[in-house]
This record gives sequence, structure tokens and C-alpha cells, in this order.
Amino acid sequence: MQSPRLPRIDVNDVFHPKGHWLFVYSVRIVIILAGCLIGAVAVNSFLAPARILPGGVTGIAQLLYYFLHVPIGAVYFLLNIPLFVLGYRFLGKRFVLLTGIAVVAFSAFTDLVHLGFHLPTTDPLLISLYGGVLLGISSGLIIRVGGSSGGTDILSLAINRVTGRSVGGVSFGINLLIVLASMSVFGVQAGLYSLVSMFATSRVINTLMNFQNRKTALIVSPRAPEIARAIGTRLGRGSTLIQASGTYTNAATGVLMCALTHFELSELRAICTEIDPHVFISVLETTEIVGHFRRLPD
Repeated sequence: MQSPRLPRIDVNDVFHPKGHWLFVYSVRIVIILAGCLIGAVAVNSFLAPARILPGGVTGIAQLLYYFLHVPIGAVYFLLNIPLFVLGYRFLGKRFVLLTGIAVVAFSAFTDLVHLGFHLPTTDPLLISLYGGVLLGISSGLIIRVGGSSGGTDILSLAINRVTGRSVGGVSFGINLLIVLASMSVFGVQAGLYSLVSMFATSRVINTLMNFQNRKTALIVSPRAPEIARAIGTRLGRGSTLIQASGTYTNAATGVLMCALTHFELSELRAICTEIDPHVFISVLETTEIVGHFRRLPD
């Protein structure tokens, strides 16, 4: 008797599931826990000892820790309760569930996990940079699997959903208040280092969200079918052919839409110009692709 074949699991389904929901969400929760652990290390071992405040609710909790000597994780959890209720009302249940796991895990790890190692440097610039990078990795991993680290992320998204105001604008306003509070309490220099940390965090999050640096090429040519075959053969990428006509000449032409990485752009240009020296190519930034983004099988 032939044993049943196990379903093939695609790593892309972790981010855009089309089945295997138990596996998908198990992996997502593991990634969230790993991100929360990294974030706790960033706060406990880098930022808190140097009195450098991160952005958002974490920075508020850290500020209260200095004044009231209350645990950062516990304050972070309490501050997130009203925000969590707000998110449940205005945001999706799946997003809120994954965010709730992240909030609980980060709160617990921050209060319970203290590695106790001494950094090899006392330079506040390096500490703010590496602390910010670790926090960016933490938040980026959690956002990548469909949740958030809570705090101002929930508030910003809820305000955007209700009023249409920019998510980044709300976060910027809150972080500006945190920086001003840091300057007034710990001095201007500490506030400037907090800005460095926030900047590093935001850059790492953006990198993780767009780590493949994907592009979409629109290729206009009457020889589009021939170009499409060459792209499939030489680049291993699929494309979509759209029949069109020029508005000036009324001549029939084809428009190819092809998603690829920026490393493949040079070869794409060479393929197109070899086949049609008069080809028109427009390359667009692509922040996200829903579906399978892989090379074609040989």
C-alpha cells in the first residue's frame, strides 16, 4: 500500500498562506517570539543602561522606569491594554491576535530575560545604533508575519482607519514628544542619541519589509511575445502580456508586465534592447507581491 504524500509546503506561504494554516501560524508565532526576545535584549542590554529612549510605548515605559523604578515590561503591557482594545475594534482580528502574542511575549521577556553581559564599548553612539538595529530587527520580523509590536503601531493604524491621517505622521508626533522628554530629563545629548536609535530602527524595519528590493518592469514593444519568451528562458521569470495600441500612431503593440529583483534589471535591459532596439521600458518600485515570487523551473 502506497503511503500518502505529504502536502508540499512553500516558505512563501508563511507570509501569504493558502493552506497548511496550522504550520503557517505555528511558524509565525515562533518568529514573533524570536523577535520579542531580540527586542528585550536591545532594551535591557543596550538602550536602558545607556539611558537612550526608543520610540513609541517602549520609550514611555523606559522613561517611567527611570522615575518610578517600575519594571519596563509590566508598564509596557499595561499601556498596551487600552490600545489593544482600540485595535480590536478597528483592526482585523488576525492582526490583533498576533499583536497580542507579541505584546505579552515582549513584556515577559523584557522583565525576565537579563543576559548580564557587559558591552565591549561605552560609546553611546554605537550603543544607540546597535540597540536601534536590534529593535528594528525585532519589529520588522513581527510586522513581516502579519502582526505588530503593539503600542503606537496600533494607535497609528486605528487613527488612520478612522480619520485617514498618515500612519507615519502619528508615530512621528509621539516619538517627537519622547525625544523632547529625553532631552529635558537626561540632557540634549541623550535626546539626540535617542533620535539616532529611532532612525536606525526605522531603516532596519524598512529593509526587512522590502528585503528583496523587487521591481516591476513595464515593457512596451510590438515584439513583446518574443521578449517574453527570452525573459522566461534567460531570466527564468514569468510575465504578463497585455495587448495595446499607441495613442499617437494607433499601431498595435504589446505591454509586458514582469516582476523581478533589482539584480536582474541589467540583464532585462540587455534582453529587451537585443530584440527591439526601440523598446520602451518603465521600471516601478514594488513594495509587496502577493502570490508566488520565484524563478520558473528549468
